[in-house]
Amino acid sequence: MSVFVDVVNAIVEVGQTVSDFITTGIYNLLTQFTAWLIKHSVIAYWKMKLAAIAFSWDVAQELITSLNISAFINEAWSYLDSRMVSMFVYFRIPEAINLIVSAGFTKFVMRFIGF
Repeated sequence: MSVFVDVVNAIVEVGQTVSDFITTGIYNLLTQFTAWLIKHSVIAYWKMKLAAIAFSWDVAQELITSLNISAFINEAWSYLDSRMVSMFVYFRIPEAINLIVSAGFTKFVMRFIGF
């Protein structure tokens, strides 16, 4: 009789395990899978974004070179007074202008390629 009770208890345990998996296990499994999928999607998105930034910066530098923007900036500097130019150089305004122009072209290229 004891063997029969053990078999029935084992069947009930298996049924309870299956029932627990159906009621709560599937939800937990899907929740964990969705979290894993979103986490890896975000990581992949940011890796693509970083690669796009590097690519866009290279393209922007090529655009600045081919459009000869530096010649236009140097021509504009030549019209300024020498004291004004020395003050601008002291405050590193030419470097700031270079950064702003590079960032603007990079932003343009990033929007052009869809990022």
